[in-house]
Amino acid sequence: MVAQLVALCPEHVLRVLELTDSFNIHREAVVVPLLTEEKGSVRLLPDGKLRIACPNTLEFDEWVSDLRGQLQKMDLSKLRKS
Repeated sequence: MVAQLVALCPEHVLRVLELTDSFNIHREAVVVPLLTEEKGSVRLLPDGKLRIACPNTLEFDEWVSDLRGQLQKMDLSKLRKS
């Protein structure tokens, strides 16, 4: 069975950006794909940006709560700051 792709609503994108704002990460350094992925992912890209893909397998509120912990464990020092 193939997971269904789901488009994020603007409110969800804004919540992700507000979370990265709390880490003082410039919004131009954050990439949030509008389509969800099966498991989601958080990774640093070679171009110096942070890619945050939301999963379609978890409730958004549950996932965004876990996202803070994931970001705290990452070395975000090379990202552009706001």
